[in-house]
Amino acid sequence: MSDIEFPIPPRPKPKPGSLALRKKKVDPLEGLGDNARAIITAAWDAPPPWIEGDEEWDEPLPPSPAKPSTTNLKKLKAARKKVEEYSAVLRTDAFDDWVRRCTETAGEPREWTRAALLYDSYLRHARKYGANRPAKRLAKEELATETAWGKMMGSLFGKKRRRAGQYYPLRLKQGA
Repeated sequence: MSDIEFPIPPRPKPKPGSLALRKKKVDPLEGLGDNARAIITAAWDAPPPWIEGDEEWDEPLPPSPAKPSTTNLKKLKAARKKVEEYSAVLRTDAFDDWVRRCTETAGEPREWTRAALLYDSYLRHARKYGANRPAKRLAKEELATETAWGKMMGSLFGKKRRRAGQYYPLRLKQGA
């Protein structure tokens, strides 16, 4: 390559009238007489015609309502917290019957049973629960979802997480 420098050409001068002009403050009432100017400014400052003669417009606004007390909100939060605490304790008849008839406490951690096996046993027992038709229908309505069953189990027993899943300190009885 060569060492030739190319000069930068100078900017061309702007053409007259091509640049924006500065904006001047323009008085819209310029050229009017004093009397016309006074009438127009009075009309600009006057209230709208639908308000003239309305006594309510002149009265001050009523004070804004007071904020709701926070004590009611605190009571509501406390009540919701109490319901959450009790929801884990409330158990169904089918669940209590299953715990009483089909499980026994395990002495050592190696005897503990996986939660999935216990839930399957609970479902089998709950389907057979009840000696007559109305009781069987009631038992089907009482079947707990896996989440609800876990809450009921958590209200009675502690669980331990292992590689294979959740384990409870229970053993299934023979044939359950």
